[in-house]
Amino acid sequence: MSFASFKQAPAMRPQFNIGFPYDIMTGRYYTGKHGEQILSGGLNYLTGFGGRGNLFKTTVAHHANLTMLNNYLSSQSMFYETEISGARARVNELAVGKENIGGTDLFESGRMYMTDASEYSGTEWFNQMKGVANQRAKDKKDWMDTPFVDKEGNAIGAYVPWSVLVDSLSKFRADVVNNLVEKGGVGDSERNVEALRDAASKTQFLNELPVLAARTGTYFILTAHVGDKLQLDPYAPQAKKLEFLKNNTTFKYVPEAFTFLMNDCWLMLSAAPLINQTTKAPEFPRSSDDGMKGDTDLVLIRMMNLRSKSGPSGLPIEIIASQSEGVKVGLSEFHYIRTYDRFGIDGNLQNYFLDLYPDCKLSRTTIRKKLDTDRRLQRAMSITAEICQMKNMWHDVPDGWLCTPKALYDDLKAMGYDWDVLLDTRGYWTFKDDEANHKHPFLSTADLLNMRLGVYIPYWLKDFTPKSLSKEA
Repeated sequence: MSFASFKQAPAMRPQFNIGFPYDIMTGRYYTGKHGEQILSGGLNYLTGFGGRGNLFKTTVAHHANLTMLNNYLSSQSMFYETEISGARARVNELAVGKENIGGTDLFESGRMYMTDASEYSGTEWFNQMKGVANQRAKDKKDWMDTPFVDKEGNAIGAYVPWSVLVDSLSKFRADVVNNLVEKGGVGDSERNVEALRDAASKTQFLNELPVLAARTGTYFILTAHVGDKLQLDPYAPQAKKLEFLKNNTTFKYVPEAFTFLMNDCWLMLSAAPLINQTTKAPEFPRSSDDGMKGDTDLVLIRMMNLRSKSGPSGLPIEIIASQSEGVKVGLSEFHYIRTYDRFGIDGNLQNYFLDLYPDCKLSRTTIRKKLDTDRRLQRAMSITAEICQMKNMWHDVPDGWLCTPKALYDDLKAMGYDWDVLLDTRGYWTFKDDEANHKHPFLSTADLLNMRLGVYIPYWLKDFTPKSLSKEA
Protein backbone atom coordinates (compact mmCIF):
# COMPACT_ATOMS: atom_id res chain seq x y z
CA MET A 1 0.00 0.00 0.00
CA SER A 2 1.13 3.54 -0.74
CA PHE A 3 -0.22 6.95 -1.56
CA ALA A 4 0.59 6.46 -5.26
CA SER A 5 -3.05 5.69 -6.00
CA PHE A 6 -4.06 9.25 -5.16
CA LYS A 7 -4.53 11.77 -7.95
CA GLN A 8 -2.15 14.63 -7.29
CA ALA A 9 -3.11 18.28 -7.48
CA PRO A 10 -1.49 20.29 -10.30
CA ALA A 11 2.13 21.29 -9.74
CA MET A 12 1.06 24.91 -10.25
CA ARG A 13 -2.13 26.81 -10.95
CA PRO A 14 -1.39 29.90 -13.05
CA GLN A 15 -2.37 33.25 -11.61
CA PHE A 16 -3.37 36.06 -13.94
CA ASN A 17 -1.29 39.22 -14.23
CA ILE A 18 -3.11 42.45 -13.33
CA GLY A 19 -0.10 44.72 -12.88
CA PHE A 20 1.10 46.97 -10.08
CA PRO A 21 1.18 46.42 -7.16
CA TYR A 22 -0.25 42.89 -7.20
CA ASP A 23 1.87 40.78 -9.57
CA ILE A 24 5.24 41.03 -7.84
CA MET A 25 3.76 40.98 -4.34
CA THR A 26 1.85 37.73 -4.90
CA GLY A 27 3.80 36.00 -7.68
CA ARG A 28 6.79 33.95 -8.63
CA TYR A 29 8.54 33.27 -11.93
CA TYR A 30 8.44 30.02 -13.90
CA THR A 31 10.55 29.12 -16.93
CA GLY A 32 8.66 28.76 -20.21
CA LYS A 33 9.32 26.68 -23.31
CA HIS A 34 11.67 29.25 -24.83
CA GLY A 35 13.56 29.94 -21.61
CA GLU A 36 11.45 33.02 -20.92
CA GLN A 37 10.53 33.89 -17.35
CA ILE A 38 6.77 34.01 -16.79
CA LEU A 39 5.29 35.55 -13.67
CA SER A 40 2.41 33.67 -12.10
CA GLY A 41 0.95 36.32 -9.85
CA GLY A 42 -1.76 38.93 -9.56
CA LEU A 43 -5.32 37.61 -9.58
CA ASN A 44 -5.88 34.43 -7.60
CA TYR A 45 -9.11 32.47 -7.14
CA LEU A 46 -10.48 34.50 -4.24
CA THR A 47 -9.67 38.18 -3.71
CA GLY A 48 -11.27 40.44 -1.13
CA PHE A 49 -11.25 44.23 -0.87
CA GLY A 50 -12.49 45.75 2.38
CA GLY A 51 -12.71 49.27 3.65
CA ARG A 52 -14.79 52.01 5.19
CA GLY A 53 -16.95 54.25 3.06
CA ASN A 54 -15.22 56.52 0.52
CA LEU A 55 -11.96 54.58 0.57
CA PHE A 56 -12.41 53.46 -3.06
CA LYS A 57 -12.58 49.72 -2.45
CA THR A 58 -15.09 49.30 -5.30
CA THR A 59 -12.97 51.41 -7.67
CA VAL A 60 -9.89 49.34 -6.85
CA ALA A 61 -11.85 46.09 -7.23
CA HIS A 62 -13.14 47.18 -10.63
CA HIS A 63 -9.61 48.04 -11.70
CA ALA A 64 -8.36 44.54 -10.88
CA ASN A 65 -11.29 43.00 -12.72
CA LEU A 66 -11.03 45.24 -15.78
CA THR A 67 -7.27 44.70 -16.05
CA MET A 68 -7.89 40.95 -16.18
CA LEU A 69 -10.38 41.52 -19.03
CA ASN A 70 -7.87 43.76 -20.79
CA ASN A 71 -4.96 41.31 -20.57
CA TYR A 72 -6.83 38.07 -21.32
CA LEU A 73 -8.79 38.66 -24.50
CA SER A 74 -11.05 35.61 -24.28
CA SER A 75 -12.09 36.21 -20.67
CA GLN A 76 -15.54 37.20 -19.42
CA SER A 77 -16.85 38.80 -16.25
CA MET A 78 -20.03 38.85 -14.16
CA PHE A 79 -20.84 41.82 -11.93
CA TYR A 80 -23.41 41.16 -9.19
CA GLU A 81 -24.42 44.44 -7.57
CA THR A 82 -26.05 43.91 -4.18
CA GLU A 83 -26.33 47.59 -3.27
CA ILE A 84 -28.10 48.55 -6.52
CA SER A 85 -25.85 51.57 -6.98
CA GLY A 86 -23.66 50.52 -9.91
CA ALA A 87 -24.06 51.53 -13.54
CA ARG A 88 -22.83 50.13 -16.84
CA ALA A 89 -21.61 53.55 -17.93
CA ARG A 90 -19.38 53.82 -14.86
CA VAL A 91 -17.77 50.44 -15.52
CA ASN A 92 -17.07 51.38 -19.15
CA GLU A 93 -15.70 54.72 -17.95
CA LEU A 94 -13.20 52.96 -15.67
CA ALA A 95 -11.98 50.90 -18.66
CA VAL A 96 -11.22 53.89 -20.90
CA GLY A 97 -7.47 54.03 -20.22
CA LYS A 98 -6.89 50.31 -20.84
CA GLU A 99 -5.22 49.42 -24.12
CA ASN A 100 -7.33 46.50 -25.32
CA ILE A 101 -10.79 47.29 -23.93
CA GLY A 102 -10.86 51.08 -23.59
CA GLY A 103 -13.51 52.79 -25.71
CA THR A 104 -15.65 49.68 -26.16
CA ASP A 105 -18.94 48.85 -24.48
CA LEU A 106 -18.00 45.77 -22.48
CA PHE A 107 -21.63 44.80 -22.00
CA GLU A 108 -22.65 45.09 -25.64
CA SER A 109 -19.56 43.13 -26.69
CA GLY A 110 -20.42 40.25 -24.35
CA ARG A 111 -17.27 40.58 -22.27
CA MET A 112 -19.14 41.64 -19.15
CA TYR A 113 -22.57 40.96 -17.66
CA MET A 114 -24.20 42.92 -14.88
CA THR A 115 -27.15 42.09 -12.67
CA ASP A 116 -28.26 43.13 -9.21
CA ALA A 117 -30.28 42.25 -6.14
CA SER A 118 -33.49 43.62 -7.68
CA GLU A 119 -33.29 40.86 -10.30
CA TYR A 120 -31.93 37.98 -8.22
CA SER A 121 -31.63 37.25 -4.54
CA GLY A 122 -28.21 36.07 -3.44
CA THR A 123 -29.48 32.49 -3.48
CA GLU A 124 -31.02 32.73 -6.96
CA TRP A 125 -27.99 34.45 -8.43
CA PHE A 126 -25.45 32.05 -6.93
CA ASN A 127 -27.39 28.95 -7.95
CA GLN A 128 -27.60 30.11 -11.55
CA MET A 129 -24.00 31.29 -11.67
CA LYS A 130 -22.81 28.02 -10.13
CA GLY A 131 -24.78 26.01 -12.67
CA VAL A 132 -23.28 27.89 -15.61
CA ALA A 133 -19.74 27.52 -14.24
CA ASN A 134 -20.15 23.80 -13.52
CA GLN A 135 -21.54 23.20 -17.01
CA ARG A 136 -18.49 24.91 -18.53
CA ALA A 137 -16.22 22.60 -16.52
CA LYS A 138 -18.28 19.56 -17.53
CA ASP A 139 -17.99 20.49 -21.22
CA LYS A 140 -14.29 21.36 -20.75
CA LYS A 141 -15.12 24.59 -22.55
CA ASP A 142 -12.59 27.43 -22.77
CA TRP A 143 -9.65 25.22 -21.78
CA MET A 144 -6.48 26.57 -23.41
CA ASP A 145 -2.72 26.12 -23.32
CA THR A 146 -0.76 28.60 -21.23
CA PRO A 147 2.94 29.42 -21.79
CA PHE A 148 3.75 27.60 -18.53
CA VAL A 149 5.19 24.10 -19.02
CA ASP A 150 5.43 20.95 -16.93
CA LYS A 151 8.65 19.04 -16.23
CA GLU A 152 8.35 17.25 -19.60
CA GLY A 153 8.08 20.57 -21.42
CA ASN A 154 4.40 20.22 -22.25
CA ALA A 155 2.13 23.25 -22.04
CA ILE A 156 0.09 23.53 -18.84
CA GLY A 157 -3.56 24.11 -19.62
CA ALA A 158 -6.01 26.31 -17.76
CA TYR A 159 -9.48 27.68 -18.15
CA VAL A 160 -9.77 31.09 -19.71
CA PRO A 161 -10.68 33.07 -16.60
CA TRP A 162 -14.20 33.97 -15.74
CA SER A 163 -14.27 36.65 -13.06
CA VAL A 164 -17.16 37.32 -10.73
CA LEU A 165 -17.27 40.65 -8.90
CA VAL A 166 -19.69 40.85 -5.95
CA ASP A 167 -20.14 44.38 -4.64
CA SER A 168 -20.69 44.00 -1.79
CA LEU A 169 -20.73 40.82 0.26
CA SER A 170 -21.90 42.91 3.23
CA LYS A 171 -25.26 43.47 1.50
CA PHE A 172 -25.51 40.01 -0.08
CA ARG A 173 -28.85 38.49 0.96
CA ALA A 174 -29.89 34.86 0.70
CA ASP A 175 -33.50 33.75 0.38
CA VAL A 176 -33.64 32.67 4.01
CA VAL A 177 -32.93 36.25 5.09
CA ASN A 178 -35.31 37.81 2.56
CA ASN A 179 -38.09 35.53 3.83
CA LEU A 180 -37.55 36.77 7.38
CA VAL A 181 -37.66 40.38 6.20
CA GLU A 182 -40.88 39.83 4.26
CA LYS A 183 -42.66 38.03 7.11
CA GLY A 184 -41.79 40.39 9.91
CA GLY A 185 -41.82 44.14 10.27
CA VAL A 186 -39.10 46.28 11.78
CA GLY A 187 -38.69 45.27 15.41
CA ASP A 188 -40.79 42.08 15.16
CA SER A 189 -39.56 39.09 17.15
CA GLU A 190 -39.53 36.93 14.00
CA ARG A 191 -36.54 38.93 12.84
CA ASN A 192 -34.43 38.40 15.97
CA VAL A 193 -32.50 35.63 14.21
CA GLU A 194 -31.96 37.64 11.04
CA ALA A 195 -28.30 38.40 11.76
CA LEU A 196 -27.58 34.75 12.60
CA ARG A 197 -29.24 33.49 9.42
CA ASP A 198 -27.43 36.16 7.39
CA ALA A 199 -24.02 35.12 8.76
CA ALA A 200 -24.77 31.41 8.30
CA SER A 201 -25.88 31.81 4.68
CA LYS A 202 -22.81 33.90 3.80
CA THR A 203 -20.54 31.35 5.48
CA GLN A 204 -22.12 28.62 3.37
CA PHE A 205 -21.66 30.74 0.24
CA LEU A 206 -18.00 31.42 1.03
CA ASN A 207 -17.28 27.80 1.90
CA GLU A 208 -18.36 26.72 -1.59
CA LEU A 209 -16.11 29.16 -3.42
CA PRO A 210 -12.61 27.60 -3.18
CA VAL A 211 -13.53 24.29 -4.81
CA LEU A 212 -15.94 25.90 -7.27
CA ALA A 213 -13.28 28.42 -8.33
CA ALA A 214 -10.54 25.84 -8.86
CA ARG A 215 -12.76 23.35 -10.71
CA THR A 216 -14.35 25.86 -13.07
CA GLY A 217 -11.68 28.54 -13.58
CA THR A 218 -13.87 31.18 -11.95
CA TYR A 219 -12.16 34.01 -10.08
CA PHE A 220 -14.15 35.75 -7.36
CA ILE A 221 -13.57 39.36 -6.34
CA LEU A 222 -15.58 40.37 -3.27
CA THR A 223 -15.87 43.73 -1.55
CA ALA A 224 -16.89 44.21 2.07
CA HIS A 225 -17.57 47.13 4.37
CA VAL A 226 -15.39 47.82 7.39
CA GLY A 227 -16.49 49.57 10.55
CA ASP A 228 -15.92 49.88 14.28
CA LYS A 229 -16.35 46.87 16.50
CA LEU A 230 -18.84 47.46 19.30
CA GLN A 231 -17.77 45.99 22.63
CA LEU A 232 -20.50 46.18 25.26
CA ASP A 233 -18.32 44.77 28.03
CA PRO A 234 -15.38 47.15 28.64
CA TYR A 235 -13.51 44.42 30.57
CA ALA A 236 -13.81 41.73 27.91
CA PRO A 237 -10.46 40.65 26.43
CA GLN A 238 -9.90 41.80 22.87
CA ALA A 239 -9.05 38.72 20.84
CA LYS A 240 -7.22 39.52 17.63
CA LYS A 241 -8.37 37.41 14.66
CA LEU A 242 -6.05 39.00 12.10
CA GLU A 243 -2.56 40.17 13.03
CA PHE A 244 -2.72 43.35 10.94
CA LEU A 245 -6.35 44.31 11.60
CA LYS A 246 -6.84 46.75 14.47
CA ASN A 247 -8.71 45.42 17.49
CA ASN A 248 -11.49 47.99 17.19
CA THR A 249 -12.04 47.34 13.46
CA THR A 250 -14.13 44.63 11.88
CA PHE A 251 -15.70 43.61 8.58
CA LYS A 252 -19.38 44.51 8.73
CA TYR A 253 -22.06 41.87 8.08
CA VAL A 254 -19.37 39.48 6.84
CA PRO A 255 -18.53 36.16 8.54
CA GLU A 256 -15.06 35.19 9.68
CA ALA A 257 -14.71 32.89 6.66
CA PHE A 258 -14.16 35.99 4.52
CA THR A 259 -10.81 36.64 6.15
CA PHE A 260 -9.35 33.13 6.05
CA LEU A 261 -10.73 31.77 2.75
CA MET A 262 -9.51 34.64 0.59
CA ASN A 263 -6.24 34.03 -1.26
CA ASP A 264 -5.64 37.76 -0.87
CA CYS A 265 -7.58 40.02 1.48
CA TRP A 266 -6.87 43.71 0.90
CA LEU A 267 -7.80 46.40 3.39
CA MET A 268 -8.17 50.03 2.32
CA LEU A 269 -6.50 51.98 5.13
CA SER A 270 -6.98 55.59 4.07
CA ALA A 271 -7.62 57.89 1.13
CA ALA A 272 -6.78 61.57 0.88
CA PRO A 273 -6.80 64.17 -1.91
CA LEU A 274 -3.42 64.40 -3.64
CA ILE A 275 -2.93 68.16 -3.64
CA ASN A 276 0.23 70.12 -4.34
CA GLN A 277 1.02 72.09 -1.21
CA THR A 278 2.18 75.16 -3.15
CA THR A 279 -0.49 75.49 -5.85
CA LYS A 280 -3.33 73.80 -3.88
CA ALA A 281 -4.24 72.19 -7.24
CA PRO A 282 -3.82 68.48 -8.16
CA GLU A 283 -0.28 67.18 -7.60
CA PHE A 284 -0.31 65.74 -11.11
CA PRO A 285 -2.57 67.88 -13.34
CA ARG A 286 -4.11 66.44 -16.50
CA SER A 287 -2.73 69.36 -18.52
CA SER A 288 -1.60 72.96 -18.12
CA ASP A 289 -5.27 73.97 -17.87
CA ASP A 290 -5.95 71.64 -14.96
CA GLY A 291 -5.08 74.02 -12.14
CA MET A 292 -8.27 74.57 -10.17
CA LYS A 293 -7.51 75.05 -6.49
CA GLY A 294 -9.20 72.54 -4.23
CA ASP A 295 -9.74 69.96 -7.00
CA THR A 296 -9.97 66.64 -5.14
CA ASP A 297 -10.28 64.35 -8.16
CA LEU A 298 -6.84 62.80 -7.59
CA VAL A 299 -6.53 60.72 -4.40
CA LEU A 300 -3.77 58.79 -2.68
CA ILE A 301 -5.03 55.43 -1.40
CA ARG A 302 -3.12 53.51 1.25
CA MET A 303 -3.91 49.80 1.39
CA MET A 304 -2.50 46.60 2.85
CA ASN A 305 -2.83 42.89 2.17
CA LEU A 306 -4.19 41.65 5.48
CA ARG A 307 -3.73 38.01 4.61
CA SER A 308 -2.02 36.61 1.55
CA LYS A 309 -1.46 32.95 0.75
CA SER A 310 1.20 33.69 -1.86
CA GLY A 311 2.93 36.88 -0.75
CA PRO A 312 3.73 39.20 2.16
CA SER A 313 1.00 40.28 4.57
CA GLY A 314 0.89 43.49 6.58
CA LEU A 315 2.94 45.59 4.14
CA PRO A 316 1.21 48.92 3.39
CA ILE A 317 1.45 50.22 -0.16
CA GLU A 318 0.03 53.33 -1.82
CA ILE A 319 -1.70 53.75 -5.17
CA ILE A 320 -3.11 56.81 -6.91
CA ALA A 321 -6.63 56.98 -8.32
CA SER A 322 -8.72 59.55 -10.08
CA GLN A 323 -12.32 59.77 -8.90
CA SER A 324 -13.39 60.16 -12.53
CA GLU A 325 -10.88 57.87 -14.29
CA GLY A 326 -10.17 55.15 -11.75
CA VAL A 327 -6.79 53.76 -10.70
CA LYS A 328 -3.86 55.51 -12.42
CA VAL A 329 -1.30 52.73 -12.75
CA GLY A 330 1.58 54.76 -14.16
CA LEU A 331 1.24 57.48 -11.53
CA SER A 332 1.00 54.81 -8.83
CA GLU A 333 4.22 53.23 -10.05
CA PHE A 334 5.90 56.64 -10.23
CA HIS A 335 4.80 57.49 -6.70
CA TYR A 336 6.20 54.15 -5.52
CA ILE A 337 9.66 54.54 -7.06
CA ARG A 338 9.82 58.19 -6.05
CA THR A 339 9.12 57.16 -2.47
CA TYR A 340 12.07 54.74 -2.48
CA ASP A 341 14.92 57.22 -2.99
CA ARG A 342 13.76 58.12 -6.54
CA PHE A 343 14.64 54.62 -7.71
CA GLY A 344 15.42 54.65 -11.44
CA ILE A 345 14.79 58.41 -11.71
CA ASP A 346 17.49 60.85 -12.81
CA GLY A 347 17.56 64.64 -13.02
CA ASN A 348 16.51 67.18 -10.41
CA LEU A 349 13.31 67.55 -8.40
CA GLN A 350 11.66 69.74 -11.04
CA ASN A 351 12.81 68.14 -14.31
CA TYR A 352 13.67 64.47 -14.53
CA PHE A 353 13.55 61.29 -16.60
CA LEU A 354 13.51 57.54 -16.17
CA ASP A 355 16.83 55.76 -16.56
CA LEU A 356 15.09 53.25 -18.84
CA TYR A 357 13.66 56.00 -21.08
CA PRO A 358 16.05 58.95 -20.86
CA ASP A 359 14.81 60.79 -23.97
CA CYS A 360 11.40 61.43 -22.39
CA LYS A 361 11.68 64.53 -20.21
CA LEU A 362 9.25 64.74 -17.32
CA SER A 363 8.02 67.17 -14.71
CA ARG A 364 5.29 67.20 -12.11
CA THR A 365 2.91 69.03 -14.44
CA THR A 366 3.53 66.90 -17.55
CA ILE A 367 4.00 63.34 -16.29
CA ARG A 368 0.30 62.47 -16.03
CA LYS A 369 -0.50 63.35 -19.64
CA LYS A 370 2.65 61.69 -20.96
CA LEU A 371 1.85 58.50 -19.08
CA ASP A 372 -1.61 58.52 -20.62
CA THR A 373 -0.29 58.91 -24.17
CA ASP A 374 3.22 57.41 -24.36
CA ARG A 375 3.12 53.62 -24.21
CA ARG A 376 6.91 53.26 -24.03
CA LEU A 377 6.93 55.49 -20.96
CA GLN A 378 4.27 53.24 -19.44
CA ARG A 379 6.43 50.16 -20.01
CA ALA A 380 9.58 51.82 -18.69
CA MET A 381 7.68 52.89 -15.58
CA SER A 382 6.26 49.38 -15.01
CA ILE A 383 9.63 47.68 -15.41
CA THR A 384 11.26 50.17 -13.05
CA ALA A 385 8.54 49.69 -10.43
CA GLU A 386 8.78 45.90 -10.67
CA ILE A 387 12.55 45.95 -10.15
CA CYS A 388 12.03 48.26 -7.17
CA GLN A 389 9.41 45.89 -5.73
CA MET A 390 11.73 42.91 -6.21
CA LYS A 391 14.52 44.80 -4.46
CA ASN A 392 12.26 45.65 -1.53
CA MET A 393 10.25 42.44 -1.19
CA TRP A 394 12.21 39.51 -2.60
CA HIS A 395 15.08 38.32 -0.43
CA ASP A 396 16.06 35.04 -2.09
CA VAL A 397 17.23 36.20 -5.51
CA PRO A 398 20.70 35.15 -6.78
CA ASP A 399 23.59 37.51 -6.13
CA GLY A 400 24.15 39.87 -9.03
CA TRP A 401 20.76 39.25 -10.66
CA LEU A 402 19.08 42.46 -9.57
CA CYS A 403 20.59 45.72 -10.72
CA THR A 404 19.70 49.37 -11.00
CA PRO A 405 17.60 50.49 -13.98
CA LYS A 406 20.55 52.56 -15.22
CA ALA A 407 22.87 49.54 -15.21
CA LEU A 408 20.19 47.53 -17.02
CA TYR A 409 19.74 50.24 -19.65
CA ASP A 410 23.46 50.82 -20.22
CA ASP A 411 24.45 47.15 -20.31
CA LEU A 412 21.69 46.04 -22.69
CA LYS A 413 22.36 48.99 -24.96
CA ALA A 414 26.07 48.09 -25.03
CA MET A 415 25.10 44.54 -25.98
CA GLY A 416 23.31 45.87 -29.05
CA TYR A 417 19.72 45.77 -27.88
CA ASP A 418 17.39 48.52 -29.13
CA TRP A 419 15.46 49.94 -26.19
CA ASP A 420 12.65 51.15 -28.42
CA VAL A 421 12.11 47.51 -29.40
CA LEU A 422 12.38 46.33 -25.79
CA LEU A 423 9.77 48.86 -24.64
CA ASP A 424 7.37 47.94 -27.45
CA THR A 425 6.47 44.82 -25.48
CA ARG A 426 4.01 43.66 -22.84
CA GLY A 427 4.87 42.28 -19.44
CA TYR A 428 1.86 40.02 -18.85
CA TRP A 429 1.51 36.46 -20.11
CA THR A 430 -1.43 35.29 -22.16
CA PHE A 431 -2.86 32.09 -23.62
CA LYS A 432 -1.19 30.65 -26.72
CA ASP A 433 -4.38 30.96 -28.78
CA ASP A 434 -4.58 34.66 -27.94
CA GLU A 435 -0.91 35.43 -28.58
CA ALA A 436 -1.44 36.47 -32.20
CA ASN A 437 -4.19 38.90 -31.18
CA HIS A 438 -1.83 40.96 -29.02
CA LYS A 439 -0.01 43.85 -30.65
CA HIS A 440 3.17 43.47 -28.64
CA PRO A 441 5.45 40.50 -27.88
CA PHE A 442 5.99 39.19 -24.36
CA LEU A 443 8.99 40.32 -22.33
CA SER A 444 9.03 40.08 -18.56
CA THR A 445 11.14 42.11 -16.17
CA ALA A 446 12.99 38.92 -15.20
CA ASP A 447 13.75 38.34 -18.90
CA LEU A 448 15.45 41.74 -19.08
CA LEU A 449 17.55 40.96 -16.02
CA ASN A 450 18.55 37.60 -17.54
CA MET A 451 19.38 39.26 -20.86
CA ARG A 452 21.84 41.52 -19.06
CA LEU A 453 23.60 38.43 -17.69
CA GLY A 454 23.70 36.87 -21.15
CA VAL A 455 21.59 33.85 -20.21
CA TYR A 456 18.51 34.71 -22.27
CA ILE A 457 17.70 36.17 -25.69
CA PRO A 458 14.04 36.93 -26.50
CA TYR A 459 12.76 34.11 -28.72
CA TRP A 460 10.94 36.59 -30.96
CA LEU A 461 14.17 38.49 -31.78
CA LYS A 462 15.10 36.53 -34.88
CA ASP A 463 18.78 36.12 -35.78
CA PHE A 464 19.94 38.50 -33.05
CA THR A 465 23.17 37.87 -31.18
CA PRO A 466 24.21 40.22 -28.36
CA LYS A 467 27.63 41.75 -28.85
CA SER A 468 28.96 40.29 -25.65
CA LEU A 469 28.02 36.80 -26.87
CA SER A 470 29.20 37.14 -30.48
CA LYS A 471 32.34 35.40 -31.72
CA GLU A 472 34.04 38.75 -32.18
CA ALA A 473 33.40 39.74 -28.55
